[in-house]
Amino acid sequence: MEQKLSSSKLESIATQSLKTEILAGITTFIASVYIIMTNALILSDAGISPDAAMIATVLTCTISTILMGVLSDTPLILVPGMGINSLFTYTIVQSMGLAWQEALAAVLVSGIIFTLIASTKLTSILMNSIPNNLKHAITTGVGFLILFIGLQKSGLVVGNENTMIGIGNIADKETLLSIVTLIIILILNMKNVPGNLLISIIIGTVLSLIMGVTSLSSLDFAGFNIGAIKEVFLGMSFKNIWSIPFMVAVFSITIVIVFENMGILYGQLGALKREEDFQKSFKVTGISNIIAGICGTSPTIVAAENFSGISVGGKSKVAAFTSATLFLLSLFLIPVLKLIPDGVISSVLIFIGILMIQTFFDLEKGDLIETISIILMITIIPFTYNIVNGISIGFIVYTILNLVINKGKNISVAMYVLSGLFILNFVMSTVMGTIH
Repeated sequence: MEQKLSSSKLESIATQSLKTEILAGITTFIASVYIIMTNALILSDAGISPDAAMIATVLTCTISTILMGVLSDTPLILVPGMGINSLFTYTIVQSMGLAWQEALAAVLVSGIIFTLIASTKLTSILMNSIPNNLKHAITTGVGFLILFIGLQKSGLVVGNENTMIGIGNIADKETLLSIVTLIIILILNMKNVPGNLLISIIIGTVLSLIMGVTSLSSLDFAGFNIGAIKEVFLGMSFKNIWSIPFMVAVFSITIVIVFENMGILYGQLGALKREEDFQKSFKVTGISNIIAGICGTSPTIVAAENFSGISVGGKSKVAAFTSATLFLLSLFLIPVLKLIPDGVISSVLIFIGILMIQTFFDLEKGDLIETISIILMITIIPFTYNIVNGISIGFIVYTILNLVINKGKNISVAMYVLSGLFILNFVMSTVMGTIH
């Protein structure tokens, strides 16, 4: 009798765990699905058609996330980065003059370099050489950037001629929708309601229809061209591979994807209490950038939105497989997904930013040099809308100040090399007029 009860209890626990993982996968997908449309919008400025960009984004997310689940058994998804797609379009293509086909080739080469780094002892050397506080600061800085993007998308923060930024029009329907959705998210989160983000997004979308922010009349299933993928799949061009602009593009992309992913992945695996899985997860992230170049989209990162799935209990590959399946199905549901308004997505971004900023409280008390470096890193990332700028300046200042006060022997060789590379990147970008 006791054995039957025990068996029944185990089955109940397993069923509940499976439900939690599936819910986490759905939540992560819903929180990150805006990337499909947003990435396509940005890549269209590089000359890639929106339909081709959306399909390439979906395929990259699907394949990469499945690989992450299979090889690392984590609930993490991989998506084109919202900061680095701007680097791809506005810096590499528009400022440096590379064709989008050449930019895709740069993504592929950067992915190969990333994967090689992740497959060697360089990963552990980099991780062990960088002070923990600086690693936490990267996650915190990215959190502030996502928070700021959310505030901008919501209309709560707008441009101001006198003070650069100011408070927006709270009476605006979409801004009001964002505020209401954020309040719903916070209330449900504080009450520990399972799937609080998913529920909030659904409620917010329904409210948007009632308020007239969106309309069912905008549904258009016939206007989507799935054959557009032929435009970008294997569309890389290597004809200028030895040119200085191409090499600068590869270096810039590699620096961003390696350190942005290192910071975010470190924080997310820490939240999962799975730090020991860093290297294999990091390797998958490198492979995903190769996939991005082949499929025809901008570089990928471990999605910051993973924190939404983690927050509702996602722990394993089941959540990742769920998200990947939904990404693939989204090819046929893109018109429906377009109904989710920016006002709702922005409230999710604000909440995710807050979750990431919490890593600030994991910082240990350090000396003044470390404090200065951390503050610069955390502020420069959101203020310049550029993650690599913040990381670069934080590392350079940390190294130089330690040298000035004769504490250079406390700095690892890797930190010297990284700081030197960051300085070189700034010099080359300045000379070429592509600093961003």
